[in-house]
Amino acid sequence: MADRGDTHYSIPKLNSWFLVSSILFLVTSVWMVIDDWDRAWKPYQREFRALDIAKTEQALAGLETEDFLSAKNNLEASLAAAREQLAASSTELAVLETEVHGLKEIAYTKEQEAKTAKAFFGWERYVTEEELLEQINAGSADDGSERRELRSDEKEMFDLAKVSAAAQAEYLEAQARLEQLRSEVSAAETALSSGTKDLRQLASKLEQLAPSDGAGQVANMVRDMPGLDFVEPNLKVRKVVLDNLTFELNFTKKTRIDMCVTCHMGYDRAGFEGEAQPLATHPRLDLYMTAASPHPYKDVGCTICHRGSGEAVDFVRSDHRPDDEAERAEWSEEHHWHKQHHWDYPMLTSENTEAACVQCHTTSMELIADDAPTVTAGYRTFERYGCYACHRVEWFPTARKPGPSLLNIQTKVRPGFLDAWISDPESFRPSTWMPQFFHLENYAPDEVVTVSRYGEGRDILGQEWNETMVGAVAAFLRSAAPKQELPAIPMTGDAERGREVFRLSGCLACHNMAPFGDEEPQVADLALVHGRNNDVGPNLRGVMAKTNPEWLFAWIKDPAAWWAETRMPNLRLPDQDIADVVAYMADDPDGYFTDVPEGWNEFQSPVERETLAELARWYLGKSGRTEVERRLAGEVPEHPWNDTAYLTKEVGAALVRHQGCFSCHEIKGMESMMPIGTELTNWASKTVDLLDFAMSYRESLPGRPALDHHYREGWLARKLAAPRGFDHGKVKNPREKARMPRFNFSDEQIEGLVTFVGGLVNDEVQRAEMKPAAPQAAMDFGMRVVRQKNCEGCHVIDAGRLAFTNAAGDQLDVSCEVMPFPDEVLPPTMDGLASLREQIASWEDWMEEELGNPVFRLLEPTPEIGAPGQAFFPDLDSIISVTPPRGGDFVRLVNDYYFNGVELFDSDAQDEDDAWYSVTADPEGEGAVQDVDGQFRYYGEEPLDKVRWTFAPPVLLGEGQKLQKAWFYGFLRDPDALRQQIRVRMPAFNWAPGEAEAVADYFAYKAREEWPSRYARTMRLALGLDASGERSWPAMRTRSSGGQGLDLDEVAAGARLSRRVVAAIEAGAKPETAANFKKLEAWGASQGFTMTGAVSDSYEVVERRAPSLRGARTPFQSIGHAVAVDGVNCFQCHFHGSQGPDQLDAPLSWAPNLERTRERLREGWVLDWLWSPALVYPGTSMPDNFISDPPQYQEQYQDSDNGQQIQAVMDWLYNPERWPAAIQ
Repeated sequence: MADRGDTHYSIPKLNSWFLVSSILFLVTSVWMVIDDWDRAWKPYQREFRALDIAKTEQALAGLETEDFLSAKNNLEASLAAAREQLAASSTELAVLETEVHGLKEIAYTKEQEAKTAKAFFGWERYVTEEELLEQINAGSADDGSERRELRSDEKEMFDLAKVSAAAQAEYLEAQARLEQLRSEVSAAETALSSGTKDLRQLASKLEQLAPSDGAGQVANMVRDMPGLDFVEPNLKVRKVVLDNLTFELNFTKKTRIDMCVTCHMGYDRAGFEGEAQPLATHPRLDLYMTAASPHPYKDVGCTICHRGSGEAVDFVRSDHRPDDEAERAEWSEEHHWHKQHHWDYPMLTSENTEAACVQCHTTSMELIADDAPTVTAGYRTFERYGCYACHRVEWFPTARKPGPSLLNIQTKVRPGFLDAWISDPESFRPSTWMPQFFHLENYAPDEVVTVSRYGEGRDILGQEWNETMVGAVAAFLRSAAPKQELPAIPMTGDAERGREVFRLSGCLACHNMAPFGDEEPQVADLALVHGRNNDVGPNLRGVMAKTNPEWLFAWIKDPAAWWAETRMPNLRLPDQDIADVVAYMADDPDGYFTDVPEGWNEFQSPVERETLAELARWYLGKSGRTEVERRLAGEVPEHPWNDTAYLTKEVGAALVRHQGCFSCHEIKGMESMMPIGTELTNWASKTVDLLDFAMSYRESLPGRPALDHHYREGWLARKLAAPRGFDHGKVKNPREKARMPRFNFSDEQIEGLVTFVGGLVNDEVQRAEMKPAAPQAAMDFGMRVVRQKNCEGCHVIDAGRLAFTNAAGDQLDVSCEVMPFPDEVLPPTMDGLASLREQIASWEDWMEEELGNPVFRLLEPTPEIGAPGQAFFPDLDSIISVTPPRGGDFVRLVNDYYFNGVELFDSDAQDEDDAWYSVTADPEGEGAVQDVDGQFRYYGEEPLDKVRWTFAPPVLLGEGQKLQKAWFYGFLRDPDALRQQIRVRMPAFNWAPGEAEAVADYFAYKAREEWPSRYARTMRLALGLDASGERSWPAMRTRSSGGQGLDLDEVAAGARLSRRVVAAIEAGAKPETAANFKKLEAWGASQGFTMTGAVSDSYEVVERRAPSLRGARTPFQSIGHAVAVDGVNCFQCHFHGSQGPDQLDAPLSWAPNLERTRERLREGWVLDWLWSPALVYPGTSMPDNFISDPPQYQEQYQDSDNGQQIQAVMDWLYNPERWPAAIQ
């Protein structure tokens, strides 16, 4: 603008300032755009892109080995040769192509003519029918002309169809000749394409990530520049809208949107496991993120599990959460991290992430146990300690009162025991689940609890306040449960025999007698060790200091008569056996049952009158101050509180109501009272401001979980560790003080409970939660019942597993058991790799020699090793992990007794070598064990397998494949003796409605779920064996002359699946099994392989008893009888009907009653069992009776082979009512 001299300001100066401001505005605008463009998440995407390029190049380089390139060159040369050969036939090819083209046109023309004729015939038929109908309606006669004309049209249609078919056949024949001419080129092209598929995919991917041409490189740069990044940018926010998931926002349910993968780029990509966050692969791709997993990213996103703010793409605003103080400090330094105070969904720590599993899996907690160990441990702790009894959780499946009934407490316990127990349960039994209510920190002994008489009397201290409360509660409970006179024990017990009955009848499957605290047992006795399952019932050490012999006899005889909801089963023991057990426990020759912790004594807690009156003022004061004082003065005859004994009971009842004892225990008059604790159904949806941190967060108390007032977890952990700790520093009257008792949880239990309770949130997954199908629901219920009834105490439910690297470098994970070390009777335990190494080191120290490699025995077909029963010797250094078997600890204890007796320690022995000795009930002192026939026999020299399979509880591996479900259910409801020789009987459990059915269903569905994996492994093993043309399993195993299982690549190629998918099916992976097993099964069938099918979920029918088949096979029943009785001699070992075996004086050889087969066992399982018992149960005493070549038993069944003999024996087994009367 020109300066005309008539302006107030100098125009040149204004121009200068305008220039400066314009430049500043431009710079600021550019700065703003760049700052807005340069988001914090973009460097992560650039870094991941560079990492992806590097890994792709590395993978390409790994493929382009000398062998690969040589193979690629050979394939290309084969293709070139095929093309050259085809070019040499170019004239013939051209003629044939022309011929095919012409024939195709002719075939098409003829097809259209045939279709036209067919359509015309259809129309003419319709017209003819209409005309005939009109004639009928008009009463005219049919002269047949229309029908003749229609038949002529039909003939023309058929003639044209014939011509069309001939033209089509001629065309297809020429097409086949053309394809045959081109076949070598097609095959070479397919081979080259297949052989270089991975190379082409990687090269294509690399070209997309890092284009080799300049135009592509420029395009990649330009598309991410400011202002141009709206057109297909590489760097962009990545989000998923989760229509079925919500979260609460201002009283509304908002659709959940997650953008977490904007930074976490490698979340679903295998190969980035070792990278730092946020670029690393999710640690469990088998469960999360991938499309094949149960929780695909497109359906569940991230924040439904991890929580936090999914719509934020900033490190701080997404509400990341540090795991510890060191990480907090690091984040504060790097990211200026701080808690987002107004976000109500803070991210979970890595230790508590499993909490999110609860919201979707309320009806399937057992199904997720293996994949969510922390939250499962918390769930089971919550159940075991009875938290649900005081704190309602709407969906929680267990409802029984967790504590024993107190209706007979005076009859059960000794007079001075009750006060001592109520005062401090742990002082008597450190492992108890009963919490401590009294003598806790908010009633410290020297602390003034209150001033009596409304502040006008004396100070009442915590010590007398607690003692009086204990005395009052004990007095009330005694008054509510009058003592009953129990009948005398009907016979004299034998303590020495009782020790053996106690050991072998199953008591120690649920109970132990471990020393108190950290004290180590003086003897090697499994009963003195906390096992995996022997603490389901209470520790029995010191139990006779608590109860009396008469009550113990009545309890063992019928537990449900004393506690209707007890899980203690009826062991179905004869009275003499019970009397012997009671005598053993009462006389206590081993010093276990009267042993009590140091310093524990019975006592009667003192009740101080003035303190008692003050308790009445606080806990019975609803009638008003005046009325309370009148009652204390004895002026109200209906409430004679001047009588100390009466007032003690009244105060005791009030304290029981206040403390909520009735929630866990059945107490007379309080059966219908409601729980006193806070409902926890959606506790974890509480905002932190609703939690009372009191004074605690201001100071750090030693030995207690740290608090952070931003989060719930620290508060909950502190509450569990010190339930009354939040009263610290606060002024409260007795009724206001915290009343949650102290459970003395371990740090691991607290972590599990915090995780579980942290998952109890408002329902935000209504449309996405897991809704189990009928089989899943049955399995979940059944798994819970199996766990609660402690079936695992006696039985092996799942075999142990060993993961190791074989000589070929392949990592195997096999089902197996470890065999005894040299010169040892019992095998080492499979409690983990560290434990196995310790046992090996201990053996080597004792034997003063090196063990070498441990020996394992397969329990399932493993193609790389062999069939069940095969021994293998992995190098100890190659072992990756050892997974313990699920259940069966009692089996080891039984074996130990039969071989070694009970080891005891004589503290008075003069010679230390004589201090340790072993005993059984043998009156001769020779280590013999009493059998069910009353005879003592020595088994110390017998094979371990024979003793184990004869006298210990059976394994339940594949039990659903074995048992008919209807029989199994009936057996659970009303068990009887199947194995007459075994001392431990299947007990009669106190089943709630639906529980027995659930157990039977669980094993059936479990077998059905495991079958595809077993089929895949068995097939791969079987097809690699040389079995003389036999292709059915297990028959082919008995005819095998050697061989190894097929390689995974061979099976994968045959079934047209990838090696990874076949391996996943063999491992039991559900997504791969559901998607691809049918293909694998079809290929196996095409190779002639067969095996017993999966368990059907429909009604079970025993085909051999079906009338349609039974009559046709009647002759074979008599043949089967001859083979079984005269040939195999089954009755030598087996019971039959009401008759015992021929070897009646040898219980070690006894076997189950064959008459029960028809109702008990599935036909397919019996078929497999007869072919090869050792393939079903490695180590069993049942011999292989049908493996001879040539076949035996020709005298009984002429010109028969093994399979025919087995079929005849099965006809006989499943029709016992047709047996000769002499053997029924």
